[in-house]
Amino acid sequence: MKVLGCGNPLVGDDGIGIHVIEKLGEMRDELPDDVELIDAGVCGLDLLNMLENTSNVIIVDAVKGAGNVGSVHRLSADDVKGATSNGGLSIHDISLADVLSIAEEVQEMPDQLTIFAIEVEKADEISLDLSEKVQASLDTTVKLVIDEIRAMKAC
Repeated sequence: MKVLGCGNPLVGDDGIGIHVIEKLGEMRDELPDDVELIDAGVCGLDLLNMLENTSNVIIVDAVKGAGNVGSVHRLSADDVKGATSNGGLSIHDISLADVLSIAEEVQEMPDQLTIFAIEVEKADEISLDLSEKVQASLDTTVKLVIDEIRAMKAC
């Protein structure tokens, strides 16, 4: 099982996925041994390699425009199908929807894939800090990821 945190921690809220991975790393003793925590950075097409040879994947990333700042959206791969880099679900040059569409065409997809998308505010300026509302969602997101790990392990 892999948990991938996406984003750039040098660009404010965009780094929320990385912050989640760091927090999970601090709680390593509470996670099953087979859970691999991966700082996926801004990933792009590199995400294809990270999706290979694993049956369960959780992706944590920033999203802009899908709701209230700090809200956490639990999505499946099907939920992001059809979304474009112009339409949301990513603040990166190539969207998660684009990468998942490519992955479906060129490789075997994980059996279970869950995306936690955190609505962000400031993701276009140099900053090491998360905005107040996104920072407030960090513990909630970590709990949701841990619950998802347990649910995937139960299947």
